[in-house]
Amino acid sequence: MTAGKESRTAHSVAIAQSLAQSDIDALLASSSLWDAPDRVSVKSVTGQTPEDFSHNRRFSVCFLPSGVGREWLGGLTRLDCDTFVECSSEIDFADLAPLIPTNGGRSHALSVCMSTRSAYHLPVARKFVTALRHRGLIAEKIAATVEMAVQEAFANSLIHGNLELDTSGHLSMDSFTELGEETKRRLASSKHGARVILLTARRKKNGHIVITVNDQGNGFTPPSDSCSTAVAGRKTTFGRGLPLIKSLCHSVSFSRSGRSIELQFDQDKADLLTTSDIFVSELDGNKDQVPDTDIRNPQNATILIADDTMLSREIIASYLRSDGFTNLVFAKDGEDALDQVKIHNPDLIILDIIMPKLDGYGVCKAIRANPDYAETPIIAQTALEENEGRTRIFDDGATDLILKPLNKAELIARTRIHLENRLLVKQLQAYQERTRSELTMARDMQENLNPTPENYRGTGIDYGLRISATFQMSSELGGDMWGLMPIDEHRLGVYIVDFAGHGLGAALNTFRLHSLIWSDQLHDREPGEYLENLNRHLKGLLPIGQYATMLYGIIDRVESKFTYASAACTSPVLGNSLTGQARYLDGSGVPLGVVRNARYETREVPFTGANFLLLYSDALIETTLDDGQFLSEEKLLSMLRETIVESKSEIDLAAQIADQFMDRAPAQLADDFTIVSLQSTPIPCAI
Repeated sequence: MTAGKESRTAHSVAIAQSLAQSDIDALLASSSLWDAPDRVSVKSVTGQTPEDFSHNRRFSVCFLPSGVGREWLGGLTRLDCDTFVECSSEIDFADLAPLIPTNGGRSHALSVCMSTRSAYHLPVARKFVTALRHRGLIAEKIAATVEMAVQEAFANSLIHGNLELDTSGHLSMDSFTELGEETKRRLASSKHGARVILLTARRKKNGHIVITVNDQGNGFTPPSDSCSTAVAGRKTTFGRGLPLIKSLCHSVSFSRSGRSIELQFDQDKADLLTTSDIFVSELDGNKDQVPDTDIRNPQNATILIADDTMLSREIIASYLRSDGFTNLVFAKDGEDALDQVKIHNPDLIILDIIMPKLDGYGVCKAIRANPDYAETPIIAQTALEENEGRTRIFDDGATDLILKPLNKAELIARTRIHLENRLLVKQLQAYQERTRSELTMARDMQENLNPTPENYRGTGIDYGLRISATFQMSSELGGDMWGLMPIDEHRLGVYIVDFAGHGLGAALNTFRLHSLIWSDQLHDREPGEYLENLNRHLKGLLPIGQYATMLYGIIDRVESKFTYASAACTSPVLGNSLTGQARYLDGSGVPLGVVRNARYETREVPFTGANFLLLYSDALIETTLDDGQFLSEEKLLSMLRETIVESKSEIDLAAQIADQFMDRAPAQLADDFTIVSLQSTPIPCAI
């Protein structure tokens, strides 16, 4: 690094491909995004949709296109990113900036910053809460309550805050029409429509979730706490909805002269122990500086002896040295003990309870407040005779307790057993980390079996198709995959596979089948004949009891038909891209790998310029949603019809359906989720 030049903090940025470079450069260089732009180094990646960005890559910020649509809003769930910002030269962040700390820290677990014009037409509150749920920040049981409160606060910030609309009193039909026209005018104006609304979430140390809605309106003076009735007729933000919001939250507060409302939700978790906030924050800041002790032998362990009496410290040290423990560090009081923990990250702490400045109880609380030291054994020593004091130290986080005067044999025995346990825990953690790393590699390999967005979009253009896809792996390795196989200039093969089971076995089977699919040149055969050939080869590779469901079909653009064969695959959907009307095709057949000489029927349906085809794995229809029900066949068809009819521009159909599914599905799916759509022509304006 050049002398005198400060190091720059590296940030990875996901950018919508449709954005103007001048708008991108202006935002990256402004203090609206960073508190010190000159100390930021940016590596940017562009994409046409959220699917273009790797699911395993972390981004500091995602630049959303001006006039954000539902597809990019779905990135809140699909991208590993904390901050989403609409990028437009018309937007002025004003007192809401900076949005991201320059030092790379995380001020919020999730934040979304959009113009009023964009946010007004989108389900931002619902998608925001869905993203929090999928990130594990809020529990499933309170998600509905959180969504209701956030929706009410968000709507009030948009309508009464940024748009400054008065909806109080009785609205006649004429005044209702007038209100609608005025809303359109204000959304189109720079004064109101370009105002920013910022939605943020963070988790407090006590487990509570704090969600803040920030607008740029005129502000709101909340009524006194004693006022619990609706504030009817007020021309101010949050007036009429405040009682409802208060009834749903643990607490509600206002700031920025009433332009920010903070909602706090209790997740029914026990409060964490009272800790030294300074110590915890310093531990977080110095995490990377703490050496990794990596003990392979208990004698090599680092032991911290914290006692305010020098003689006691020396006696304990002499006992330990006599048994081969030589890596000893010392602390003369509670505050010094916390400093030594930061510096040395000890493998064991021998802690006196009665000490000046900060006693042993406080030290235990502060240490246990940081997850990096949750497993560090603490042996407390005390001369207290009453049971209450002894019990309390265990409540505050001690692992063991020995009484003064110390017995040498007892001290050494307890030190040894806790260090041996510590060694076993570290070895288990190392094994888990190695296994996690290997599973991540396997997951990456499995994801790479599927076409990339760049690949399937390009292939779609070649064949006059708009292709969209979403793939999300479950918590375990699974057995889903799909792919495209160009046959000639007017015929395109497509397949979707789902292996039974989960884990490494299912993943290995997908690799086997993928190799078979791409090792021969029989893709131009009739689909039924192709599956028969594939099944014969796969039967000899799979252990008994393992099988796969699969659909293979060929879209012929010249003859306007879709021919396919199914091996017990989920029933594909064939629909009309203009009306949204759709029907299920026959997906029956024998699974691959069950019977060597199984026969598969080739079926044929028309596929004209107005058709679309939807393929999906069984996770779509076999996942219990938030209403306790599965997505039934009729509900899926209704969802497709409504999505097409309500859309006013070209859409990626699979991505839209995936977003609606994710809004209602559990955060952790029990099975891999795959959905693919092939639309014969771009969907035109439905209205």
